[in-house]
Parts: sequence; C-alpha cells; structure tokens
Amino acid sequence: MTPKPTPKGDTSFLANETLEEQIAASMAAERAGQTHGATGKVLKHAMVELRRRTMREVVRGDRIAARLSRGVDDIIRTLFALSKDGIGKEIAVCAVGGYGRGELAPYSDIDLLFLHRPQVEQTLRDTLNRLLYPLWDSGVKLGYAAHTPASALEFAKSDMVGRTAYLDARFLCGAKDVYDEFHEAFEKLRRKTVPEFVAAKLEEQAERQAKFFETRYLVEPDVKEGKGGLRDLQTIRWIYRYAYGDILNDNATAEKIVGKAERQALLKAKRFLWSVRAHLHDLRGRADEKLTFDVQPEIATRLGYADRSNMTAAERLMKHYFVNAVEVGRLTRILCTRLEEEKAKRMPRLPKMLPKALQKDEAPGKPNLRIKNGRLDFESAAKARRQPRDLFRLFRAFGKQPKIDFHPDALALVASEVPSVTLKVRRDPVVAHLFSSILTDSEEPARVLRIMTETGLLGKYIPAFGSIVGRIDYGLYRRFTLDEHVLRCLSLLSKIHRGELQEDHPIATHIVRNTPNPLLYYFGVLLHEARWSLKEPSVDACEKLVIRVTKRLGLSEEEAAQAGWASARYLLLVRTAERRNLTEAHAISEFAQSVGSRQRLDLMLVISVCHLRVVGIQSWDEMTRRRLSELYDAAALWFEHGETALEKKLADRAVLVRREADSRLTGWSAAEKKAFLDRLDDTMMRSLDPEIIVRFATLARAAEKDAANSAVVVTPRDGDLEAIVYTDDRAGLLSDLAGAVASTGMSLRTVQALTTQDGKAIDIFIIQSPDGVPVEDVEQARRLHEALLKSASAHPERPPELRRRLGDRRDLFSVVPNVRIEPNASAEATVVETEGLDRPGLLFELTQALAREGATITSAHISTYGERAVDAFYLKARDGGKLDDRAALARIKKALQAVLMSGSET
Repeated sequence: MTPKPTPKGDTSFLANETLEEQIAASMAAERAGQTHGATGKVLKHAMVELRRRTMREVVRGDRIAARLSRGVDDIIRTLFALSKDGIGKEIAVCAVGGYGRGELAPYSDIDLLFLHRPQVEQTLRDTLNRLLYPLWDSGVKLGYAAHTPASALEFAKSDMVGRTAYLDARFLCGAKDVYDEFHEAFEKLRRKTVPEFVAAKLEEQAERQAKFFETRYLVEPDVKEGKGGLRDLQTIRWIYRYAYGDILNDNATAEKIVGKAERQALLKAKRFLWSVRAHLHDLRGRADEKLTFDVQPEIATRLGYADRSNMTAAERLMKHYFVNAVEVGRLTRILCTRLEEEKAKRMPRLPKMLPKALQKDEAPGKPNLRIKNGRLDFESAAKARRQPRDLFRLFRAFGKQPKIDFHPDALALVASEVPSVTLKVRRDPVVAHLFSSILTDSEEPARVLRIMTETGLLGKYIPAFGSIVGRIDYGLYRRFTLDEHVLRCLSLLSKIHRGELQEDHPIATHIVRNTPNPLLYYFGVLLHEARWSLKEPSVDACEKLVIRVTKRLGLSEEEAAQAGWASARYLLLVRTAERRNLTEAHAISEFAQSVGSRQRLDLMLVISVCHLRVVGIQSWDEMTRRRLSELYDAAALWFEHGETALEKKLADRAVLVRREADSRLTGWSAAEKKAFLDRLDDTMMRSLDPEIIVRFATLARAAEKDAANSAVVVTPRDGDLEAIVYTDDRAGLLSDLAGAVASTGMSLRTVQALTTQDGKAIDIFIIQSPDGVPVEDVEQARRLHEALLKSASAHPERPPELRRRLGDRRDLFSVVPNVRIEPNASAEATVVETEGLDRPGLLFELTQALAREGATITSAHISTYGERAVDAFYLKARDGGKLDDRAALARIKKALQAVLMSGSET
C-alpha cells in the first residue's frame, strides 16, 4: 500500500503568508511572556475564515471535506515548522482517521499521530505542547497519540479501532523516514492479518446494524451512523483497502469485487451524504450528525431542491436521502459479502447443496437455484436474465430458510434485471402466487420484502409501493419513512398471524387466524399507505388503486373491493374511536352504517392495530387499545343483531354499572347508596366505569362531610393521571380547569364533563406528560391536584402562564386551521371538531372561546398527531338542549377559527 500523498490542486490556505506571519509573531510573543493564548486566538480566527470561505465557494460535500482538510494541513505544517526546535528530523506528524482520508466536515475532530525516535522521548513533550496547545485554544476538537514506530505497531496489533485509524494514516510533515518505517511495518501487519480484519469489521458492522435497527429510516436520520449512512460506505472502503492495499478505483482488482456501475453508485451516494453532512455542520455551528426537521428545509434550499406540486423541497431532499440509504444498504450487503468470500479466514458452516425444502415452490419446474460458497445463488445467471420468475423464486427460497443468506452475485443480478419486470410480469399469476407465499409463508416476511426493496424489485412489481420508498410525511407524528412503516406493519401482522401476540391483540389474532384468506389482510396492510403514491390522494382514487393492484395479485372481485375500501378508509375506525362518545348508540350506528359490512370492519381493525402500533412513539397505549376494542365490539354487535340489540346492551351496561358500583360502596348504608346513586342518571352510568363512580362517591361524601364546595382526587392510571373534580357547576368551569392543567405543563388526553341531578359538576380528566412517557413523579401529581382544586373553587383572577417546554418543536410546522360542525354526529349534542397547530394551552383557549359564546361542553375528545391537534367537543345550549341554532354555531365557528389562526400559519 503506497502512502497517500496530501491532496493537491487547490491554492494553499496560507498562500499569502499573512497567517503564517501572524502565527509566528504570536508564538514569539508567548515565548517571551508578553501574552497568553494569542496563537490559539489567531488559529480560531483562521478556522472560522477557512470554514466561511469554503462553505461560500463550494457546494458539493466531498469537495468541501477535501478543501477543509487541505486548509488544516497548512495550519498543522506551519505550527510544526515553528515548534520543532531541533527535533524535526526525529518526529513525523501524521493525519489519521477521517482527517487522514482527507475528509473533514466543518466541525469534525482532527486526529493526529506523532511518530518519533526513541531517543527524543524526553524532549518530545515540549514540542507537542507548543503544537497542540494553540490548537486546543482555537476550539477545535483534537485527538492525538504519540508513539515510536514500534509502539504504534504494537498498539495497532492489540486495538482494532486504532488499526482502522492507522489504515488511513497520511504523512503531513517532519521526518519522512520515521513515517516510512512505521508504514512499512504496518503494511506487513496488514498483509498477514487480512482475514482477521475483515471478520472483525463485518462483525462490528453487524453489531452496529443490530444496535441501530430500531432507528433505521427514521424521519430524522443520523447521517453518519444511521442505516445507509457514511459509516456503511467507510466500512466498504476500510475492508477493501485493508484487503488489497489500495482504494476503490478503476483497476482490475476492483473490477472483480465492484463493478463500474456499483462504484459509480457508491461515489454518487458518498457525494450526496457528504453534501448533507457538511451543510448540517455549518448550519448547526458544531459537529451534529442528526438531520432534524428544523434544518431540513434550509439544507434542501442550499442543495438546490425546490417545492413541487405534491412534495415540498424538504420532502424531496429526504426522499433523495432515503433512496440513497436504500442503495447504500444494497451495495453494502453485496460488497461486504464479496469481500468476506475473498478474504475472510473462517466462513460459517452453511449447506453445500440446495436443501430439499428449496427444491420446489409454487412455480412449475425446478427452481433455478444453487448453493454457492454457502449462499443462495442462481444456478444459471443467463436463464435468470431471460426468466423474470426466477427473481421472485430466489426470494421465495430465502423466505423459507433465511439462515441461508443471498450470494452477492444473485442480488446484483436482481438489481440489474429489475427493468425486465414489465406489465406482463406483473400480471403473471405464477409470480403473484410466489409473492403471496412470500407474504404469508415466510419466517420473516418483512426481512424478505426489505431486501426486495433494496434491489428495487418490490417497487417495480408494485409501483404503488415503489412510489413511497424513501418518502416521509413531514411532521412530528411519524417515526419512519412510509416504506419502512409499511414493512414494520407487515412484520407485526405476521406475528399476529402466527399467534405470537394473542395476549396483546386477542381480537386481531382471532380475526386473522380464522379468516379463510389471510392474503386479504396482508395486502390491506401492504397497501394502506398507497394514497401517498397518487398525485391527488383522494379516498376514492386510493380505493380504485388498491382494488386494481389486489385483483392483479390474486384476490377475488369481492375481496379486492373489501381491501380497497378498508385500505383507503381505515382511519375512519381510529378517528371514530378517538373523537366520538362511544356510549351513544347513535354514534355507533352512524359508524357501522358507514362501514357497511362485518368483513370491512374486521379488516379495518387489523390494519388500524398494525398502523397505530408502528406509526408514532405515542400512537399506541392502553387507552387506544380500549377505545378500538369498545368500538369494534359495539359495531360487531350492530352488524350481527341490529340497532335494537346495541341499544339494549348500552341500557344493560347502565344497570350493570349501577349494580356493580352499589356492591363496591362498602361501609355505606342502603339508604346512603340509593341517595347517592340516584343523583347519577343512566347516561352517566353508561359513560363511567364502576371504580370511577366509587372514587367519585368517596370524594363527594368526604367533601360534603367537610362542607367543602370543591374536591379533587388524582390517581395514576396506565401511565397517565386520572383526575376527578367535584364542584359546583358554573359557566366556563371546564375552561378554568383546562387552564389549570396547562399551567402545570401537562397535556389533556380526554375530558368528560358531567352534571349530577342536583347540579354538581363531575369533570373527569385523563392527563399525560407532554412527551407521552409514563407519569411517575409524585410531585407532578401534587402540582396538578393543587392547580385543579384552586380553579375548581373559584374562577382564576389571571389566566394561566403558558410556556413552551425546552425542546418543543411543534412551531417548526404549519397546520391549516379548520373547524367542522357535525350536527348529526350525536342525537343529544352538536359535535364541533377543531384542527390546528398544537401549542401549550390550546385546549384552554378553545374552551374559553366556547364559554364566551355560551356553549356548554358535555365532553371533549382530544387527539394529537405530532404537531397537529384535533379536538372534538360535544356541545349543548345553556338550557341543556341540543345546540342547533345556526347563528350561534356560526359565531362559535368564527371564534374557534380565530383561536386556531393565532397559532397556525396558513
């Protein structure tokens, strides 16, 4: 391996010698005791100017990295020339790590290796101090080590991280013969230990990918360590350079391992990732590798992206980022496997013959497969190029036995032959049968589909899926890109299908394991984000698309219609569960009539469970599970036995809850029980659980005994806090209580506002922490209790103090404000839904506006989707009747719109 020279071709950063003179003068002044830290100050200014000029004059990231590296080279050489004091011929200064490769982001670490003769060890420290202290004072992040050539080699033998860094060692200045001595010894070590290094790097990569699996394709990715990031590219480079003593270029050795097209793809990905990383550092003003929402729009602008009709510039940048990540993942898999085959000492024990289970599948004839070096490959590459079915048979075999990994040549061939998947192939029923079996009869279907995605095969076979690869829904709600979200949903469905999640999802498990055709559910989940592939993503257009695709994939006309309807409208189940009073027969009946059939209901539930379990960090919890189950059971009853049976069940619930509450009121006389329970009508009994009634009864009894007009009890419940407020009813009470919750920095999840027969208010709140983590701090519960009791006792003299918590990023986004009046959603009240940008105290402001307009809130249902808040209010007039006055509703809509507008950008 020949030493890599310092890159040339750009004007020296110190060409005018002004900075060199400043450094010399400042060092002389420090030595004379006339100043302290002056050299560091000069270097700090120089580094700022180097970054500023580079970012102003260069756009492409790899060129930025090279230019910054050359500028630092000049500074190091100048410092060394002024610091060596007679030992310059005994010490070599080397760049290692990323700096050694000539790749520096604006705020990257600068790693140096000082190689020296043994005899200068005593005087070395003073020289290093004169060189290093100014660099530290300048604010750069500096890593260094000092070794003799022999000790450096011993360290490299014992430390794989050090050996990897020294692989990129580059001579900067000083004693070239000292560097050459180390370099020659390192080369001997390299040639003797190639299998060891390759195996170690592959193991390191496997551990890193396992560690970062849960963060793969996050909508705010890590440019360096994330899946498909720069670290994957560096791993390829390290292994190749260690194995062959050279960098990947257009030579015969490289051609055996990496084809020209693959090298070009790697170079393109590297340039893109370095562009993102360099501008990310520059915008942050520090070393930061996470591409967060707040910087995505500016980086998109810097790199020349513009808004399109169906995607913003930031969304286009991120789609490009993730398409690159998918491609890097594919190339990493192929190239690392090839390098392992070539150079690894120990190969895992894998079969030499094609296992019997893989010698037949759903297609006619013998599969065109073989085992090559323990991996799955095509027996005839030429035949595979002529017969696209073979591409799918390869993945079908892997699905059966995923422990037998793909041979890199097979994956490379699949990627190259993706264009052969024409409309004729997509309509081939044999291919459809193979694909269906991959979904329903693979050990890990999501893993198979993920590799199919990396090769481009899945996106070509199902263009509706291909269109969402790498795409994000720009906002705080979703965790993953759309394609990764779908694949994780399919993984969850597979576990449900196998019965592994019976305890967590008994209803979904029963549905999927007892269906005559599980494919209906797999296709429904696979295509539930298909609307994102459309230029005009309407529900009807999405339904037609899913019907067309699923018919081609083998569903019957009736099944395809079910899949199309449910995939396009699965959110109807979620939204009804979140925003409607499920103790009203009217709400259940309206929902069931909209769904139309029990089969659609079953499919909607399964899709919804998979979607909510994956989509967001806070999208699934015990309350969500309970609501979906309650709505599903009620709608299923409606389909099986009609509305009369549903009404009877709800009436029976009121009787059962009253009876259960009576039995739990231990220590109460029969007269006391009757007197208290008579204050609660059947509507309240249908709405509340017996244990809540008991807590309320205990609270009310104690308050009345103490002659207290107001009382509050706060109870932990499923990671949230349940607060029951008992007080005299008054206009604006709910708004005051919402303000009290907002003043504590916590968030309301649901509200039930009820009134007893004798005019006392019972308000029941479910309250969560602002970041959705379980509430475990007793002090939080105490502050909440204090704030609620104070507001319940009297109308607050001042509005609550509302402050954004540290790290609140909701105001990075805009949400179009919307107010919807739903007069027919409830038989007893008018439902008003508001949608807008969430912010501290939003519910307080909305309820305050409703109170000013004279509306009485009987219940409020709060839903939060990242930065977007959707609140549904059940409203009545002051006389207790349904609020249906058109003029009053128009005023309410205008007032609520004004509240939303004050925090949203249209």
